[in-house]
Amino acid sequence: MEILNSFPLFLLVLVRIASFVVTMPVFSYRTIPGPIKVGFAVTLSILIEITLFKSQTVPLDGTFVLLALKEALVGLSMGFVAGMLTYSVQLAGSFIDLQMGFAIASTISPENGITTPLTGQLLYMLQMLFFLGVDAHYMLLNGLLYSFRLIPVNEMGVQLTGGSTAELVARVSAQMFIIALQLAMPIVGCLFLVDIAVGLVARTVPQVNVFVVGLPMKVIAGFLVLLLVFPMFISLFRVIFDSMTEVFSDYLRLLGS
Repeated sequence: MEILNSFPLFLLVLVRIASFVVTMPVFSYRTIPGPIKVGFAVTLSILIEITLFKSQTVPLDGTFVLLALKEALVGLSMGFVAGMLTYSVQLAGSFIDLQMGFAIASTISPENGITTPLTGQLLYMLQMLFFLGVDAHYMLLNGLLYSFRLIPVNEMGVQLTGGSTAELVARVSAQMFIIALQLAMPIVGCLFLVDIAVGLVARTVPQVNVFVVGLPMKVIAGFLVLLLVFPMFISLFRVIFDSMTEVFSDYLRLLGS
């Protein structure tokens, strides 16, 4: 009988965790089989329900549907905000590919099934390896556990449409573009200098076919600069994860205020 009384509360916890898993980095990839995602969400829901909600119950009445919708929105929004800054690497890759001439050679990413730039996919894979290497996924799971203390599952009060929440999302979007520019600026700046050099050659030596010489030169220069600035990318990856932790904590506090 006690299990039946706690089952509605377990369903609400499962809805939030499943919604979070659908949108959070790493766990939301299509390369992870669906049964593993479902089993992970159910196992984590059982552990959280047993640990945090030992004596709480939720009545299975008309408000249960509204609570389930609220939990789905909370989980989806948390995963989206947590992953926004990680997408800045793919945006930087699109800037780099546009200058190197690889913009037409985009590929389908197996993780999310959408078209991504070649350089952006390479940098995103390196970022995810660094993400797993520093145990940043544990930080996200810890934040998910902390969200149940700030945002109770049996209450409707949540600031999803408040001005502060919208301001935070807008600020994170601007920060995503700033990080993308910081990642792409060294390579884009060097390729701009290559364009100037090719233009000077075209003006001084008209016999040279700049379309034949310029494209391979830009590709070679782009790869050389990319190899030189890889250590800077690792430092920026750390900045991204630190900022993601701060943004995720601020977003949870705003939702629970």
